Amino acid sequence: MPVTVGSKRVLLHSPEKGWTVEPAVLHIDGTQIKSIKTYPNAEQITATSHWFGDDLVTPGFVDSHTHLALNFMRGGIAAQQLSGNLVEDLFFKMEEKITAADVSAFTRMGAYECLLSGTTYVWDHYYHADAVADSMVQVGLTGTVAATLQDLSGPGKEDWEAGLTFTQALNGSAYHKQLGIDAALGPHATDTVSEDLWRKLIDLSEKLNLPIHCHVAQSPEEFQRSQAQYGCTPVDFLRRVGALDCSSDKLLVHMIYASQKDFSYCQTDSVRLVACPHSQMIFHFPAAFSDWWRADLNWSVGTDCAASNDSLRVQAEMRTMATWPMNSLGLSPEYNEFRRSASAIQAQGMSALRQSILREPLMNPTEQTLLNVLFLGNAKRKTTHPRVTGLSGGSFANLLVWNWDDPVFWPGQSPLHSLIYADIQPALKGIMTLGKWRGLVGDVRRSVVNSSEYKAARREATERLNQLLDRVGLK
Repeated sequence: MPVTVGSKRVLLHSPEKGWTVEPAVLHIDGTQIKSIKTYPNAEQITATSHWFGDDLVTPGFVDSHTHLALNFMRGGIAAQQLSGNLVEDLFFKMEEKITAADVSAFTRMGAYECLLSGTTYVWDHYYHADAVADSMVQVGLTGTVAATLQDLSGPGKEDWEAGLTFTQALNGSAYHKQLGIDAALGPHATDTVSEDLWRKLIDLSEKLNLPIHCHVAQSPEEFQRSQAQYGCTPVDFLRRVGALDCSSDKLLVHMIYASQKDFSYCQTDSVRLVACPHSQMIFHFPAAFSDWWRADLNWSVGTDCAASNDSLRVQAEMRTMATWPMNSLGLSPEYNEFRRSASAIQAQGMSALRQSILREPLMNPTEQTLLNVLFLGNAKRKTTHPRVTGLSGGSFANLLVWNWDDPVFWPGQSPLHSLIYADIQPALKGIMTLGKWRGLVGDVRRSVVNSSEYKAARREATERLNQLLDRVGLK
């Protein structure tokens, strides 16, 4: 049954005006927004099915890289291995023992966590991708699912053919598309996937117009293996096999061990670099995000996973990225000189450097760019998915309602700024995905956490985690 959602404050996006807040009414039919009507002033709006008055209505957030199921390693388990290669030393060992039923249970918990943080669309990359997709459907989270494909090393090296078969089946599934789930090709990394398989996946990507979602240049081991095997960097390897030139979208995650020459290979809108700042600060160190911006590259933001982040709040990642340019000051030669011989002249030099960074346009993503990343999953306004276009006709009916009276929005003079920089989580009032409210509007977190569905999901996930820890000898 068609419904309407209206407010005095609706966050809209258009090529002509960019992001604006206006009085508007959304017309929703089934899982999609059919149309939207704006008004010069809110007094002109008549009856709506759901009227939110002064409250702010926005699209849901987009998380461009996550592993929902890896929340089972949050905190103490992962912390034991921080000095080494977290992926190979810990993740792979655990994942060799994980079952599809485990992944299903853990994914449900991750999906609930995403929704309650305001994320309504994710790019998930993991093993047992069929279980991931089904659990997302059960919770109501939409997104693109990439089955992890690897044939050289890793827990999935014997199962890549089954993963590839599932990817093609998911891509052709009208059922999953209706429920907001699409497919991507998920080569794990440049050192766990053979050149032959990379070429096969690139050809399939072109044929089916499937995006490629992969980890690239994420560790020194990967970099060294690429040099030893191919005599080039991981990014240059992708260029040589044709991955960067194919017409489909490519999401290259992490890009820590990437050079400025590597960045020159990525200067096309079909290549999107994915920053996971908090995760990278835990499992390794952050990529050179400022160099991404100086090279005018396309980019987006992901949380990665709770095993290396402790949070699936993508808006928190955006706050970090928005203030990133100033981090370069603490790493500059000028600041090192100040530390060695502090003086008034050195302090003045630091102040001048700060001003030069602030004046450099490419070093400081605009408010509009940051909102593009947060709500579209793409810095350069091209949407992450044809049905994730903000609050507009044809898009999934994924939206958030924020309590405008909450102090995080006061004094309310710049809502766009608040969406990026403020800790807005406490103000989340309502969540809709695919045209359906998740939990009770006005009491969303408590109603979800107290629901019988959530309690059963948590109970099963806890039981399966205990069994998994027994199998790997970590309990």
